[in-house]
Amino acid sequence: MKNIAIIAEYNPFHNGHMYHLNKAKELTGADYSIALMSGSFLQRGIPAMWDKYTRANMATSSGVDLVLELPYVYATGSAKDFATGAVCILNNLNTIQYLCFGAETDDITILSDIADIINEEPPSYQKVLTDALSQGISYPQARAMGIITTLGSNDREIANIINQPNNILAVEYIAALKRIGSNIEPIIIKRQSAMYHDETLYGSISSATAIRAGIRSENFNIDTIKNDIPVPVYHILKDKYLNTWPITSMLLTPYLQSSLLNPINYSEICDISEDFANKLLKLNPVTNYQDAIDMLASKDLTNTRINRSLIHLILNYKELHRKLFIDNGYGLYANILSFRKASSQLIKAINMEASIPIITKKADFEKCILDYPNINPKIAEIMWNYDIKATNLYNCLVYNSYGTKLPNDYNTQIPII
Repeated sequence: MKNIAIIAEYNPFHNGHMYHLNKAKELTGADYSIALMSGSFLQRGIPAMWDKYTRANMATSSGVDLVLELPYVYATGSAKDFATGAVCILNNLNTIQYLCFGAETDDITILSDIADIINEEPPSYQKVLTDALSQGISYPQARAMGIITTLGSNDREIANIINQPNNILAVEYIAALKRIGSNIEPIIIKRQSAMYHDETLYGSISSATAIRAGIRSENFNIDTIKNDIPVPVYHILKDKYLNTWPITSMLLTPYLQSSLLNPINYSEICDISEDFANKLLKLNPVTNYQDAIDMLASKDLTNTRINRSLIHLILNYKELHRKLFIDNGYGLYANILSFRKASSQLIKAINMEASIPIITKKADFEKCILDYPNINPKIAEIMWNYDIKATNLYNCLVYNSYGTKLPNDYNTQIPII
């Protein structure tokens, strides 16, 4: 049995994802596909436009065999935490032969060379990085400068590669696979047609950014995006439009205000530095979410970093817990969000081979963890509780917008296709 894994957000699952899935199967001859998908909140620190079970249903309805949840603590983490958490979970399944990911380039040699620099941090890289950070340059820009200097090759070519969002994650995936000595083989599939930030709807393969922009446009009609998504996804979205979606970051306003009204030691929160904590203390609670981001923005803080910090603040995700998860090997369990009936052999194989518990019935989480002596149950439970809180917060956003009560993780019926 040959299996491929894909790390994704599917916000939403679109024709580009379908191309990626089919191409991955074609290149590898895989029998089954597993998607490790972000849950309620995404790597940019924002809520997904659709709840995680709906997005998982989109994927399995379109041909993915099994969808697992990337825990909140990694799904909203830095590129390194996002990639390392995902790769460790997949590696612990002990049934994955290939990790297939999209990138703006298919030059795996240059991406591998960049991954080596990130892992080894040679002196030339460290010096440029340190100097740039001391000048107030943001971490992503400083790291890019260090990589370009260390490689000593075509500055423009390397800069173009490492400034593309999917290339950044591709490098982190490769770096994570190397760090943990995984036998999973990385397979790059070059993006087709639309680039990550392209907001044009092509009526065939368009970016998720373009599809979401189309949804936010005036006089939006579900048929506006009909040709950019698979038929099953169209029907799923049409059925739930203005009932559970769309969800936007602005809906987090009262939760941020509540956090600002009840100040804590902000620097204990993941991704919040002392300087950033001081900015938060000066922030007027009488503000909306987007205005708060604009007021917190600075040369050394990207909007993505601010978004991540604020969602970590709202859910009280602490840096000490992040370190606990890292020290205990990142991947502690695999939570099933959706699967296809035809993939029962895949699930059986994973249950037999995995070195971490596979969570099907959420109420049995604690019992499942105890069956794996290599997993610290207390630490796994801390991570799990963040997932539960993230789902509950997301469900509040849906209820406050549409009056729809979505089931929580313990009483949701997993979509089975």
